[in-house]
Amino acid sequence: MRRASALALLVAIMAVAGCGGGGAGVRHGDLVWEQPPLEFVPQGLASDRVVVGRVRNDSLRPLRLVAARVLVRDGAGRALRASVGFTTTYAHGLFGAFQQPSALPTEELVRLGRVVELRPGETAPFYAAWRMPAGTRGPVHVDYGAGDLTLPARRSARGV
Repeated sequence: MRRASALALLVAIMAVAGCGGGGAGVRHGDLVWEQPPLEFVPQGLASDRVVVGRVRNDSLRPLRLVAARVLVRDGAGRALRASVGFTTTYAHGLFGAFQQPSALPTEELVRLGRVVELRPGETAPFYAAWRMPAGTRGPVHVDYGAGDLTLPARRSARGV
């Protein structure tokens, strides 16, 4: 009886561990793509990339993401210069370029897409823009500290 119970428990754990997703490849962390993101290559800028999509917290705990700590990495793990945010549009800050306070209130950081707090199952918009230097190889990963998101095979929209 104990063996049957232990076997049933093991099968259940393996089934749960195999669930989930976030695109092709192996999952690393609690954040997943809601759908495969779109990658744009701006016209005339063949080495530039812009990715937009939605991310979902697939964990059982709240997740706080800070855009300034999110890194875009190439296939060799090197960090690329990138701009990352959690918004679908441009938002102008409340302060002028030379009037930045030492710390912005959380509400302002959320409004600007610099911080997002996701409860389990919640989604948020996501964008990243970067340049692929000559010789850089893929796949590109979005490293958010507690895990990473692999950018799936290109679903490109040219001529932005």
